[in-house]
Order: sequence, then C-alpha cells, then structure tokens
Amino acid sequence: MLTGITTGGLFDILGVEGSFSMLKEAGFDAVDFSFDVFCRLWSVHNGARDDLFFKDEEELVEYFRPYKQAADKYGLMIHQAHAPFPSYFVNDDYTNAYALEAIKKSFPIISMMGCRYLVVHPGFANYENRLEPEEEKKVNMALYSALIPCCKKYSITVCLENMFTGNRGKIYEAICQNPDEANEYIDSLNALAGQKCFAFCYDAGHALLLGRDQYKTLKQLGHRVEILHVHDNNAVEDEHISPFMGKLDWGRFVKGLKAIGYNGVMNLEATNLYNRYPKELLFSIYRQAADTARYLTECVEA
Repeated sequence: MLTGITTGGLFDILGVEGSFSMLKEAGFDAVDFSFDVFCRLWSVHNGARDDLFFKDEEELVEYFRPYKQAADKYGLMIHQAHAPFPSYFVNDDYTNAYALEAIKKSFPIISMMGCRYLVVHPGFANYENRLEPEEEKKVNMALYSALIPCCKKYSITVCLENMFTGNRGKIYEAICQNPDEANEYIDSLNALAGQKCFAFCYDAGHALLLGRDQYKTLKQLGHRVEILHVHDNNAVEDEHISPFMGKLDWGRFVKGLKAIGYNGVMNLEATNLYNRYPKELLFSIYRQAADTARYLTECVEA
C-alpha cells in the first residue's frame, strides 16, 4: 500500500515545486489533487463570471501541466482528485450547469496527470433547504449519468462520498452516509453505464461525525470502496486533522479495511495541517503525517 495526502491549499503557501518537493521529502508516495480550490463555485453562485474553469478544456490542461511535471520530477503519483465542489445549488440552474461543465473539464486534466479516480461529491442541499428523497435522487442520477461518457472516454472512475449536513451545532446525516443508499447508487449507476464507472470514496471523518462504526460501515460498503479520505475530528466538527489527534477508533477502521481486502492508497485528507501551523513547521508536521499514514498501512497489511 502507498501513502497519500490531499493537496488542499498547500500550493498557495509553498508553490507548485515547493509543495511536491516537501511532500516527497516528508515521505508521501501520492497526492489527492484538489481541483475544488481552483474552481470557486460559490463565487459563481454569487455572480462572479471570471472563474478559472470558464477556460476551455485545452487551456485548462495546459494550465495544470506544470503540476504534473512537478509531481513527476519529485516522484509523486497523482492518484486521485477532488472535483469542483459543491455539485448542486438550490434554485440556481446557471451555477448547476456551470458546475457540471467544470466537473467534465476535470476529466482531460486528470487524464493528462495519469490520475484514475475523481471524487464527485453527491448533490444535496443544506439542512434548511433539504430535498425530498425523490428529488435528491433525481438530481444525483442526472448528475452522475451525465458523467458516464467522460468516464468511458478517459477510463476514469468517479467516486461518490458519504456526506453530512448541520444545523445549530448539530450534525445530521446527508446523502450516501447510509451504506445501503451508497451501494444502491453505485450499483445502479454501473448497471446504467454497462461497466464499472463508479466506486466509493470512504470518508472516515464524516462517518465519525455521524457516530457510525468504522468496521461495520466498511464491511457494508465492501468492494465498492476504492479510495479513502482519512482524517480525524472531535466527533462534533469536521476538523480534517491527522489520525490519532481526535476521537476516531482507528482499530475499527483498520479492521474494516482488512475485512474488505483494501489495498489502495492510505490517503490522508488532513487539510487543516497547512493552516494550523506556521510555514516553518510544515515539513515536520507533514513528516509526522506521512509516518502516521505509513503506520496505518502497516496495520492493514499485518
């Protein structure tokens, strides 16, 4: 098993070469590339018309080519990527159409990068505006169905993720948090595609927020889990901190990965590392994170 970490906003702090150089020296093998920090969908929703993803596909591929070149230079695999997020806005057809096109434009970019997994978060509304189940399913089947031609053209697997919402300090279950619902989406979409185009990105931190047992949840999802978002929290807030810094039961997590025979990348989505520590401490903090990811892989492989 390899170790990986989500890039998040690290490029803004260390630059492209500096980020990949530091991550490799810290001990990581791969990265989860964050398109969501480049595509400002909330700004588009609020009226902006100058977002990066207004560029055409060819321009975008060239824009991101230096990231691939730097990753190759330092021997890091771009294993998975975050699509632009969120994928759905209530009563905003313009931004929803733009979001879909931005997600589609991600495919040729990650194909150039040699990446084979794209996490496309399911569409859902916040707690106050939550959709009826039938409407939510209609929104998401339309979203993912529209991506099937891209999956086939670029040989890329789209991954759904377990989500949550909140209201007045309380966390509530959102789409795909229930493993049965997640399984139904993935199996139905793959049947519609006529081949495997969809899988699951298991977010351990999101499961913790809803009090889900890591082992039982992973067992229910089974072979559909092909990539991971591994992070910890205080069981109240989505903190995105390193494992063992919060309240997640890592023994149950490891047991679950063993049960489903997971042998993919142990990818940390500890995106709060770079904005909680001074720049001067980032190398030592990321080295500790890489050691933690390696320790988890060794526990799974033992």
